[in-house]
Amino acid sequence: MINLTYRFAQDSSSLELSGIPDVSNGDAEDTIGILSSWTLKIIGSPLLEGEKDHLDNLMDVILKYSRSYISGIRNTYISNKNIVTIKPFGLYHKLILNSTKEGVKPLEIVLDDSELADITRCLDLLRFDHRFNIKWNIKLDRPFSKRYININFKKSKKNLNFFYSLIFFLSTSALLTLLPINNKFEPIIENNASQDLSERLNN
Repeated sequence: MINLTYRFAQDSSSLELSGIPDVSNGDAEDTIGILSSWTLKIIGSPLLEGEKDHLDNLMDVILKYSRSYISGIRNTYISNKNIVTIKPFGLYHKLILNSTKEGVKPLEIVLDDSELADITRCLDLLRFDHRFNIKWNIKLDRPFSKRYININFKKSKKNLNFFYSLIFFLSTSALLTLLPINNKFEPIIENNASQDLSERLNN
């Protein structure tokens, strides 16, 4: 049986999957029903790969985060078993991947808006591609209520305002350290004091 490979590419990301048809399920020759491997390439970041469960976790977390971000909500999303986490990181987004192998440090990838959009697009294309007869373990999309959007939007705006205030404070402090110090004040005081003493002696 021929191994099939399909690729979804955007400007900064490329998702590639390989597998074979599931004959017992009646899959066509061009359909992947059994996933054998997957890789995700993000420009400037290490190659990501793993088992289907890892891809399920990545897809679930990224799609949730992107959907809430479009609604103006900046929340942290964590997958089952804490394998994948994505959270706001200033004006960017931090993707944290924990390995299931012991002794391997978590991989952290900082994404800008365009990179996040490219990854989301690749995952969306995969999810709705008819060439895959695979049940992805992700939660179905549910519309946010107006109350949920309003509450979380206010929280996100408050956190972002704090971030801007911190940047302004640090920038101002850095500029103040560069200003020259005026050392002419002390000699002026000494000269005036000497002049007053001289006038008193003459009187």
